[in-house]
Amino acid sequence: MKEISEFIEKHNTLTLATEKNHEVFAAALFYVPVDNGTSLLFVSNPKSDHIANLEHNQKCAATIQENNLDWENIKGVQIKGEIEVANDSHWESYLGEFDYISKSETLTKAMKKVKLYRLKINWARFIDNAKGFGNKLEQNYT
Repeated sequence: MKEISEFIEKHNTLTLATEKNHEVFAAALFYVPVDNGTSLLFVSNPKSDHIANLEHNQKCAATIQENNLDWENIKGVQIKGEIEVANDSHWESYLGEFDYISKSETLTKAMKKVKLYRLKINWARFIDNAKGFGNKLEQNYT
């Protein structure tokens, strides 16, 4: 749906949740949408809890939302999907979006410790309370 993809394209930070043996972990990550908004690229340390969980279960949940203190204007996307290590060809998209990384010695060093991942979206729900409390649109991607 156009509204979901436009919202995803307009933002750059998601909260990712993963699970292993009924233990959950969440992390905030910068992302870049690819594949017409059906996948999100992000970097993370392979030793981090949210990535280590993927050895057990590649399924995940994520949210993308605007900061808002007024419940009548809450907007956000809830996502379900699966994560895989991204193809090296996707680095260009990620680094192109966050071009400041290559200009920072600190960030360039940090990038040597991370991998690029791809969250393939299977399902998304867009909440837009500005159109009425609990107003939502859902989309299956599979």
